[in-house]
Amino acid sequence: MSQSLESWTARPLGELVTGVARAVAEGQTELDRASLSTRRDIQRAVEAGELEAPIETPWFRFAGVEADLNVSLSMRGRPERDADGEIRAYRPTLVAAPTDPEFTTRTDYDVAASSRVRLDIVPVPGSE
Repeated sequence: MSQSLESWTARPLGELVTGVARAVAEGQTELDRASLSTRRDIQRAVEAGELEAPIETPWFRFAGVEADLNVSLSMRGRPERDADGEIRAYRPTLVAAPTDPEFTTRTDYDVAASSRVRLDIVPVPGSE
């Protein structure tokens, strides 16, 4: 695998988990925007006399998101630098790469050796 392609697909596990959580948050934001837009449309229709009374605006949220990820896990050393920019040590970092069909074909990777990372992201009540 070329170094540039590997650096694009292989990420520290924390970045992978954060990326999944961000994708869920962005999806929820889009659901909220759609509901707000619908609420505004309903209010305009009531004000214009197109509706006699406001109707309930639908609100959607993810009840829970499960992500099962098959990844190739490896350890890499992340450079630790001092104030002068000199590398003084390497911090062990767990790196994950996706094990999709293209990855397994390109790298001759045995999928049976992949690791499974399972994430459960659930909504919690906000502080209001």
